[in-house]
Amino acid sequence: MKRHFENLTNKVGRAVQHWWLMMLAGIVCVAMGIAVFVFPLQSYVVLSILTGVMMLVVGAAQLVVASTSGNYLAMRGYMIVGGVIDVLLGIFLCVYPGVTLALLPILLGIWLMYHSFMLISFGGDLETFRVKGSGWTVFGGVILLLLSITVLLNPFSAGIATVILVAGVGLLVMGVLICMVSMILRDIDKTFQKEYPA
Repeated sequence: MKRHFENLTNKVGRAVQHWWLMMLAGIVCVAMGIAVFVFPLQSYVVLSILTGVMMLVVGAAQLVVASTSGNYLAMRGYMIVGGVIDVLLGIFLCVYPGVTLALLPILLGIWLMYHSFMLISFGGDLETFRVKGSGWTVFGGVILLLLSITVLLNPFSAGIATVILVAGVGLLVMGVLICMVSMILRDIDKTFQKEYPA
């Protein structure tokens, strides 16, 4: 029994030790959201060019976190699928930036929606373990889901200005949520290092 508990704590410890990668991904999303509002005239072009890079960074961070963890506190399956999709989309959009301009509303809507499901699920996992901040993670995931649905309902007829506004807000919300999740993981990591030193 003791051996099983030690294995479990080791897996949970591995799941949270790379919390800083999620912080980096969150900062990239926030920076993208700010760029949309700082450069309103060029924002659609800026958004289309940087979307591929952002997806690469977020996807790489997810894959590193998922590959170094068990299926504890990190939703490994969701993160691996999301990371692979993000990396493949990021590479595709960097190689073919013209496609991004044409499909940007749909791609961003689907991307935000998938990540909203990930955040809601992660918040549920945190609630199971009675981790502080789990309710905010679920609430933020729901807000992100509503924003993604808004983008997907009328991706082209809503107009570029509406898509830019909703996408900018969505990126800011997602970035803040990812940063919050990384801080939760950091706190869990500190607790494990204190309680179970290597």
